[in-house]
Amino acid sequence: MRRFLILLAVVFLAVSFLPAAEPKDEYAWQQLFDGKTLTGWSVPVFGGDGEVKVQDGNLVIGQGAMITGVKYDKVFPRVNYEIRYEAKRTMGNDFFAALTFPVNDGCCTFINGGWGGGTVGLSCVDGMDASENETSSFFSFTDNKWYKFRVFVTGTLIRVWIDEPTKDGKRKETLVIDLKVEEKKISLRDETSQYQPLGICTWVSEGRIRDLEYRKLKPEEVDGKTTEPKQKP
Repeated sequence: MRRFLILLAVVFLAVSFLPAAEPKDEYAWQQLFDGKTLTGWSVPVFGGDGEVKVQDGNLVIGQGAMITGVKYDKVFPRVNYEIRYEAKRTMGNDFFAALTFPVNDGCCTFINGGWGGGTVGLSCVDGMDASENETSSFFSFTDNKWYKFRVFVTGTLIRVWIDEPTKDGKRKETLVIDLKVEEKKISLRDETSQYQPLGICTWVSEGRIRDLEYRKLKPEEVDGKTTEPKQKP
């Protein structure tokens, strides 16, 4: 018994002199997709869905007769966050990595390449979808080319950037949506409502997604002192 007490005291003293663990950064980027499994995600059935799988580190959302996608099943913030991911269209001619996300008490969907392959915007704003509301614009997507997307959300603002590789080997980032959501009605089309509050889907297209992650915004970013989201290192 005496030896046991001495050993216990030695262990206690050794542990007490260990360096304290570094505090976790609550604003650090966190993975939403691990590149290996669909852990944390479910696959809603719409009808005529394509195959959903993980391949070569990518989330592959296959081409279906209409919409196909995945829904995030874990807790996610309603506002004051940023999501970033990379995606490419490998088949079809419509949106290939549309992101449904929460905004205050509602949700909307960022459409990338809808209505024939080039429309970007939010569905829906004041009852109008991405092809007809104030966020609508055209962006020329090339198949089998990786694009980076950033979605920045506060209680008063939605911003979206598209980052694409250029011919000279560099990258170009374009702000495609800058919407003040105050006094706006934010909602979903019926087809994407099954992916709320957070999900990704395709329309008659195959999309591949990787490096999907998010972070909580710092107070100075939320109150407007910082207007540009922090770039990926």
